[in-house]
Amino acid sequence: MKIGIIGHLKHPIAKPHAGGLESFTDAFVRRLVDKGHEVTLFASGDSDSSLPLAPIVESSTIPDSLRRLGRVHYEWVESVEDEAYEQLMNKLGQHSFDLIHNHSLSPIPLRFAGLIPTPMITTLHAPPLERMVGELQARGAFQCGRFVNISNANARAWSPHIPNQSVIHNGVDTRFWKRCGTDREKRAIWFGRILPDKGTHMAIDSAALAGLPIDLVGPISDDEYFQSAIVPKLGPNVRYLGHQRHDDLCRLIARSSVTFVTPCWDEPFGLVVVESLACGTPVACFERGAIPEIVDDSVGRIASPGDIAGLANAASQCLKLSSTRCRQVARQRFSFDHMIDCYEDMYLRPQAGVAA
Repeated sequence: MKIGIIGHLKHPIAKPHAGGLESFTDAFVRRLVDKGHEVTLFASGDSDSSLPLAPIVESSTIPDSLRRLGRVHYEWVESVEDEAYEQLMNKLGQHSFDLIHNHSLSPIPLRFAGLIPTPMITTLHAPPLERMVGELQARGAFQCGRFVNISNANARAWSPHIPNQSVIHNGVDTRFWKRCGTDREKRAIWFGRILPDKGTHMAIDSAALAGLPIDLVGPISDDEYFQSAIVPKLGPNVRYLGHQRHDDLCRLIARSSVTFVTPCWDEPFGLVVVESLACGTPVACFERGAIPEIVDDSVGRIASPGDIAGLANAASQCLKLSSTRCRQVARQRFSFDHMIDCYEDMYLRPQAGVAA
């Protein structure tokens, strides 16, 4: 099939990825190409040039805002993105794609979905966003194409605005995320963007209660939080290893006995959970968002949100879990191949009932 992928513009689709959506989009496009599809990715010009890229802005909007304005000016970011997406959607009416698959966080593609001759599917990677909800209320979900959600939990959050959604869980590349032949050590890891919503400080406190040294890996997205809540806790048993390349991160996860996952909000999915399992490392996590859909007692333990002692106990129990079982669950339920098969099946379904 000839497929147009609308990426989001806030960060480049390039390694080291700024977050889960960038990582997902990169892998998703590459796997569709591997499967023989003709794919065009509409994203920022500073994305990876090895992707089948058609830039719609020169630079990703958040780094560009920092360079131009010295801060992230969200009104400016939205203005630049809106203009870029409007121009793209106007041009898409003249392209001969079989399908448009929207992975952006913008309301603009929804506005045009019923006006272009190509059917559009939108994957909802985030909880209900005010501007997207406003577009759905103004036009009706039926006029905005078809929708896929990445978890049942996130689908429930969107259900007042979109009555009909499919659910396809996110997947990870289990050929890349693997055990790496590394011996496990009695130490923990936490990885992801470092900011208050991710609860990095609670992972440190829980690891200390469990008697586990912990490594922290990821970009610092909130320097004030990092300096005030993380730096004072650093020491021999709490190491910050920076923003690692993905192959190095894979080795760090695979050698760890447990991964702490500490969201302070209801995340729509949680790729770090599946990446950890694919590396053979069980997870100790808070019961937030989609996590209960991913984690069962064979691959991890779940604590009540914010319960530091409960999370420490969960981590201690994880030390007894099978690395092989973690890897098996990731491959069977959350592999990229399984996810792509589900999307391909959806691509080929009859388009009856879609406004476009």
